[in-house]
Amino acid sequence: MKAVIYKSLGLAAQVLEVVEIEKPVVNHGEVLVKIKCSAVNPSDVKKRSGAFPDLLDDGFIIPHSDASGVIEAVGHGVPASRIGERVWLYQAQYLRRFGTAAEYLSVPSNLAAHLPDAARFDEGSCIGIPAMTAHRCTFADGSVDGKKILITGGAGRVGYYAIQMAKQAGATVIATAVSLEAEEHCYTAGADIVCPHQGLEMTSTIMKQTQGIGVDRVIDGEFGANLPHLLKIVRTG
Repeated sequence: MKAVIYKSLGLAAQVLEVVEIEKPVVNHGEVLVKIKCSAVNPSDVKKRSGAFPDLLDDGFIIPHSDASGVIEAVGHGVPASRIGERVWLYQAQYLRRFGTAAEYLSVPSNLAAHLPDAARFDEGSCIGIPAMTAHRCTFADGSVDGKKILITGGAGRVGYYAIQMAKQAGATVIATAVSLEAEEHCYTAGADIVCPHQGLEMTSTIMKQTQGIGVDRVIDGEFGANLPHLLKIVRTG
């Protein structure tokens, strides 16, 4: 099968190469997935760029943790009825050398979740880590029902999922956007209010929209840069 690999760390154009390697064997409790789409996350880029210097100690890497595809074979302990199932994969490279940037991948069956027929493969490949991150950020501190939640960068993947999750859970969602296009994406996801992403303008808009009370919770992807402004809009009582 074809796979994208890297044997040294650095920029994608410098270290990635397409090679032919053996098709993986499906083991006990695993499913063999024919990959349709492989998704790139920031963590994948950081690993390839050298965030983990010992990453290549055991040999070359096939990158990427998220993907979508179709189950082609199952290992012992996995129902044969899963063969032919459309799935999306998450954390497929966690503690493993081989990820989803290949024609086939064998993974534990619990890492292959059902992908409805209505969802495209490219959409399915983008669920994984961004949706898990959004869910954790949204609910790690408990229920959001009836709360006002600020989600910065609402048009990004994590923000886009977080808007939908928070709305579905009963929150009033305020999102920030850097452009009219991003603003439209936020409203499409379900945001109640979208305001500018810039510091002082963001602060004044949010305080006005909340009648000076502020928000109950913040989901922020740029914590260092935004912290001085966020401290002014989070409720303290």
